[in-house]
Formats: sequence, C-alpha cells, structure tokens
Amino acid sequence: MTVLRVHLRDKKFQSEKIMTYWHWNGYGFRAMNTRVYTWLYSSAPNSTDILLDVQSTFNSMERRLSRFIPHSELSQLNNHTGDEFIASPILFSAVQSALWAATATGGLFDPTILPELEAAGYDRSFEKVERHQSPLNGNGASAARLNFTHVTLKPYNRGIVKPDGLKLDLGGMGKGWTVDRVADRLLTLGAFLVNAGGDLYAYGAPPNRTAWTVELPHPPGAPRPVTKLYVANRAVATSSILNRRWMRGNTLQHHLIDPRTGKPADTDLLTVTVIASRVAVAEVYAKVALILGAKAGLAYLEALPNVEGLLYTREHTILHTSQFRQYLRQPEVYAPQ
Repeated sequence: MTVLRVHLRDKKFQSEKIMTYWHWNGYGFRAMNTRVYTWLYSSAPNSTDILLDVQSTFNSMERRLSRFIPHSELSQLNNHTGDEFIASPILFSAVQSALWAATATGGLFDPTILPELEAAGYDRSFEKVERHQSPLNGNGASAARLNFTHVTLKPYNRGIVKPDGLKLDLGGMGKGWTVDRVADRLLTLGAFLVNAGGDLYAYGAPPNRTAWTVELPHPPGAPRPVTKLYVANRAVATSSILNRRWMRGNTLQHHLIDPRTGKPADTDLLTVTVIASRVAVAEVYAKVALILGAKAGLAYLEALPNVEGLLYTREHTILHTSQFRQYLRQPEVYAPQ
C-alpha cells in the first residue's frame, strides 16, 4: 500500500487560533479487473482512512456483484431456482438500477445477455479467456429468449423473481455503479476524483483550477494525439470494442453484445465516451451508442438531456454531440488572491 500526501496551506482557512491544513491524498489499487485511483483534497484528519475505505467498498461490491466469483451473491442469484431470491440491499439496488437502464434504453442495454456473452467465449474473468477452437453455436438471440422483462422485483422484501436459466451480468455498469457509491461517500469532504479504469467521477476542482484535467487517449494505432477533457461535478465513462476481444474459432469476438442479435455488436465505432451526471448512466449510454453505430449513436446521444458524447469510428474520425466542445476547452484558471 502506498498513500501519497502533499500538504498545502490555504490562508482563507486561517484564524487567530486555528490553522486548518488542506492536503492531497492519493491511493491506487486493483479491483474489478482494473486499476482504481482516488485523489482527495481535504482537511479531514482521517482522509487516509477514508481512501482505504474506498478500496474496501470496491472489494465488497466485487464480492457481491461479480459473476466470476462462484459464491458471490450475484452468482447465487443466477443459480437460484424456484421461488423468489431475497437479496441484500446492495444487490437489490444494483439489479434495480440495471433494470431501470434496460427499460430506459428500450432493451439496448440488457443485463440478462450473460448466456449470449458466455456463448461468444467470455465465460471466465477476461485475463483467463483462452482461444476457443470450436465455432460459435446457434444463431444468436431469438424472439423468445429470456430478457430483462422477465425479471420481477419486490421492493417490500427485496425479492427478485426470475425464470430458471435467466442470468444477469452487471459488468461495466456494476463498476460505474460502485464509483457512484464511492462518490456519494466523498461529496462532503472536498475536491476528489475517482477513476476506475477510465470510468470516473470528478467533483470540485484542484486548487486554483475550475475543473479536473482528464486525458482521453484515442484507440491504439490512431493517428491523433491524446484528447484532454476538463470536467467538474461530472461523470465520464468510455465503452470500447478493443480492450476485451478474443478469437472463437476463426472469428474475432468482443464483449459488447447486441441484445437484438445475441452476438457481439456489428458496429462502425471503436469507442464512445459519454459525460453525464452519474457514472453508471454514462456507462449505459456509451454502450448503447456504440451498439447503434456512428450515425444512430450520435443522434441517440444528441437527444438525451444533460448528456454529451464523443464517438471514434473505425475510419479514425471523431464525431461528437453539439455541446461536447465545452469539455474540450480549458476553463479559466482562478488567480491566487
């Protein structure tokens, strides 16, 4: 464990008898198969312990929400047969959020595509995915396949009712949902940034700044330089077909399943970055836009309130929503008094 701290003194917090020291704490660790970093600028005396709590939160959420842990609560739900499954508050809230997202996107985001994802070869934690020599089986989704509409929630007792065989994968949304939970915990402490593999929430701004500077690299091999985003009190999430892909027989697969076909999405986009109010929301809308492709995806994001997006195509061209440029310009820097 390495905790970095830089002490800064700000005169506006000075009184005759009390001097309050604001300082940076930074902490990084690995969870949910990615690197997680948190930076916090705070005067809280226990800010180091708070950052350790961030790691505990991620580890706890992973133990409950990962489909790759055989005894996780999500795995127990997926293997449950018969009557309703009584979930913990954490799992129930996460599933409730995922079903809301499925409804809001008309099923283009669907947390019940796990059987199709496994059929494509993503049946274990990604670093353990091996080349499958056998060809793909089946023809993808059918009109009768089980989907999110077959899941019933009972809030009064946190009951989840689903048909036998229906399985959920919270995936990237679960990671974004966890970042949102951590952000809620840090909101009253000072400026912070929580970054989980590119899915991040930026609150406030560093001293003498009006926004956080976030580097957004283009896909590998792209002839363009890194883009810098300037964000404050906003969430950022990127969806890509480049990072999790593998061979199944002689066919290249990726993890982004199109619920309409039951197969990896056939899209002319490589990555989509979305800026929204919450990380889980940005994650969902980025996936939907990527599935829809450049033209329809851009139109989809343009129609969403309080959401902006940047789309990178297979031809290495950049598209973005009409108001996205506000996050590409460096805002005015506060002059020290």
